[in-house]
Parts: sequence; structure tokens; C-alpha cells
Amino acid sequence: MCKVVRKGISGVKAALTDYRERLVDVMMDYQKTANQIDSIGDELKQIGNSVSNVGRLLAGKGTKEASDEKPGVGLTRAVNKPVKKAVENLRKKIDAADQAFEKLDRLSDRLDAGKEAEKGGRVSVKDKLSQMKEKAGQQKKAPEPDKAKTKSVAACL
Repeated sequence: MCKVVRKGISGVKAALTDYRERLVDVMMDYQKTANQIDSIGDELKQIGNSVSNVGRLLAGKGTKEASDEKPGVGLTRAVNKPVKKAVENLRKKIDAADQAFEKLDRLSDRLDAGKEAEKGGRVSVKDKLSQMKEKAGQQKKAPEPDKAKTKSVAACL
């Protein structure tokens, strides 16, 4: 029974590993997309700052640096929000897959420990037969001394 369960656990582990790998690949693609959107937003922010600085120079005012408070422009942050949320959800699913894998490992370890306990508690058929033969031999030997005593008593009479 344990052997069947262990085989099933190994099959589930293989499927879980494959699932986790696919989740990681998808998450990496989402992160790459999020980084590209952030880069586009940063460039748009720089463009806006450069155009603003051109207007300042024409008006005779000094140039101003773009603030680093928020990345990119509001539009790219709005576009990027669902992508980053998807990355976070994928991260949670990966963590859940890791936890399931750990639970399967613990279950497998308990089954292995149970198997070792069963082996310790089992007696092979050969050992059991030899023990039965010894008991039978002892039972046969025990009455023989009684017969010897009766013969010696009979001989004395």
C-alpha cells in the first residue's frame, strides 16, 4: 500500500514541478513586460521634462530636472498596475506550489519511516518456521526425560 502511495506522490511531485516551472516562466514574461512599460514611462517622463525645459529656455528661465518620486507617467503606471498585480498573483501561486511540494515531501518521509517500522516488526517466514521447529523440538525433548525417568524407575523395581 505504501509503495502505491509513494508512486502516486512521485507522480504528483513531477506534475507539481512542471506546473511550478510554467508559472515561473509566465511570471518572468510578466515581469519583463512590466519593466518595459516602466522604461517607456520613464522615457515619456524625460521627454515631457525636455519639452518643458525647452519652453523654460525660450522664456528665459532655468532648466528643471525631472523628479524621481514616481516612475514614469500616470498613464504607464495605470497600464502597468494590472501587470504587476498578475505578477504578485503568480508569485502567490508559486509559493502555494512550493508549500504543496513540502507537504508531499513530509508525507513521503512519514511513509518511509512507516516502512522501516514495518520491517522491524515483521518476521520472515523462514525465521518463523525455524522458531516453530525449535518449539516443537523442545516439546519433544521435554517428555523424553520423563520417559527416561520412568524406565530407570522401572529398572530399579
